[in-house]
Amino acid sequence: MRGPLEGQTCIVTGSTRGIGKVIATYLAREGAEVVVTGRSAEKGTDDLPGTIGETVAEIEAAGGTALGVKCDLAEEVDLKNLLRATLARFGKVDVLINNAVIVGKRGRFLDGNADWLDVSYRVNARAPYILMQTVGSEMARRGGGYIINITTGGLGQPPQPKGPITEREMDSIDPCYPISKAPLDRMTTALASELWADNISITALTPGLVITERIRAAALRPSVDLNAGQPPEITAACCSFLIQNPLKYTGIKSPARDILEKEGLLEGVLAAVRS
Repeated sequence: MRGPLEGQTCIVTGSTRGIGKVIATYLAREGAEVVVTGRSAEKGTDDLPGTIGETVAEIEAAGGTALGVKCDLAEEVDLKNLLRATLARFGKVDVLINNAVIVGKRGRFLDGNADWLDVSYRVNARAPYILMQTVGSEMARRGGGYIINITTGGLGQPPQPKGPITEREMDSIDPCYPISKAPLDRMTTALASELWADNISITALTPGLVITERIRAAALRPSVDLNAGQPPEITAACCSFLIQNPLKYTGIKSPARDILEKEGLLEGVLAAVRS
């Protein structure tokens, strides 16, 4: 498929559903070769809708090019196979989008253990770190590339509590999510200048609140305002813009919406979503 991203090979982790799927299909429509990854290879293997094959089929039905690779980010062998499979099919990789996360509903801290923290850190921090190293090395060997880390805006320090936690506050995402997600922001800023020397851009994007299947199942409660949701196409369009404009926003964390607005592209994206 011809488009502004023709010739770009992009890995998008966690692209069987939600933001990742929208990013994958959007980039494919813009001409990129897309590697779709996730744990759900077949229907019924996850408690949520969406599989690797379904995303690949949607891309191919629209005239795009995609490769599906089963990848559990908690498994070392899967991380190694992801790059190997990409190179076997396309011979290169130009873009890595670290999108996949693990998240769960909050439980009482004093009643729990560190197991969920271990899993969260392995998926949300360690796996992107390893992928940035291995995929980044291949990018450097070929002359450069782009790493985009999909993160969250809710990583700042909360205000001092005014009293004991309320039922509404307990009805939220487990704190292991922001605890394990924060390192991705620091990796982005800490590694930017070193990666620049190899012509590799790196940016952390925050999508805002996007009401995905995972959010509905894991954390969507009366405390979440559905009307505050952002369309995932904003993040997808911002990824496309960044890939086409390397180094311009390297080494920063920014809401995807802010970059599109600054570049005069936001209204066009929103109009396309509404149409």
